[in-house]
Amino acid sequence: MKHLKGVRTNSMHIAIDARSLMEGRHTGVEEYTTRMIDTLSRVRPRHHYHLFYNAAKAVQLPTFRENVSVHAFRYPNKIFNTLQLLFGFPKWDKLLPVPIDVFFVPNPRLVPLSSGKPFVTVAHDISYERFPEFLTWKRKIWHIAMQPKKLFQKSSYVIAVSEHTKNDLQEHYGISENNISVVYPGVPSTPVVSQVDLHRIKSAYHLPEHFILFFGALEPRKNIPAIIEAFSAIADRIPHHLVLAGESGWKSREIIDAISVSHYKHKIHMIGFVEEQDKGALYAAADLFIYPSFYEGFGFPPLEALLAGTPVVVSFNSSLPEVVGQWATLIDPYNTPHLALVLAELLRTPKRVPHNVRKQILEKYSWEQSASKVADILEKVA
Repeated sequence: MKHLKGVRTNSMHIAIDARSLMEGRHTGVEEYTTRMIDTLSRVRPRHHYHLFYNAAKAVQLPTFRENVSVHAFRYPNKIFNTLQLLFGFPKWDKLLPVPIDVFFVPNPRLVPLSSGKPFVTVAHDISYERFPEFLTWKRKIWHIAMQPKKLFQKSSYVIAVSEHTKNDLQEHYGISENNISVVYPGVPSTPVVSQVDLHRIKSAYHLPEHFILFFGALEPRKNIPAIIEAFSAIADRIPHHLVLAGESGWKSREIIDAISVSHYKHKIHMIGFVEEQDKGALYAAADLFIYPSFYEGFGFPPLEALLAGTPVVVSFNSSLPEVVGQWATLIDPYNTPHLALVLAELLRTPKRVPHNVRKQILEKYSWEQSASKVADILEKVA
């Protein structure tokens, strides 16, 4: 960030694109956006934050601090988005009721602004470029319409959530080294989970006594059929069940089909959406957490599992070795027989994650540190 000179110490009006929160989903991008807004407003309370979105129907956003305002526009989205795509109109800075010093875009979308308006965009990953085969045709069209390459290239500054994502942006979009920085997201500290919590979570979600856990969006990139196949290969030798937690994404039919052909489908449980307050206990209740994704820009669930004391298996690819590699067991997501052997070996003598590892994770991935670095960038860009 050497080319960014000067820091704004006076109060600013910062606009934040909150459109990723409109659908009420709970994937990594929504988690990032919600926690970043909340922490930014706390670590830089002198600024005022203006969340904006457009939706014809009412939307329920999380509740934030007093220095956060919400500006909801009620235009029909099909017309509104078409105008923005084809004509770059209306301009968001013209819609908002106060002059904005800088725009913050935590999830890449069309964001037409008047010439010269500074804006900072966050890059989580470019999976749509690397693995288009994992997308439905509707998702492919959506990503094309959002014009991510153009957005990143026009951004005043780009924040990447990992070195791997930064490298991807430079390789695929030619983003200058001077216009991009890596700022790791934070992870929330997990409260100590008691035996009462474990009993409650198992009762509430009808969980078995011993289980392997996957937690994330149920979509092709997460490689869930390989989890089911690897589990089925060792299910007769272990007392464990397999629990798949998370909201259904696109192309989830393959997961249903993989379960239906397993001889051990009676030991495989899809529990769907998990309430935020239940996540820590769910992670802690598992004997092993598995995340053999084909590609991740960051990866919150493995870190959350480690913080709950549960050992983790992740893929040796994309950002995962960078983010959790020193604390997790790394596997080849394309080698399902080897994955089965690793699971069997780790479950033979399960070991909880030491407390000092959890401390290291919280020190490396702090929301306060992350939001402070983002605030510094916003102030310098403004």
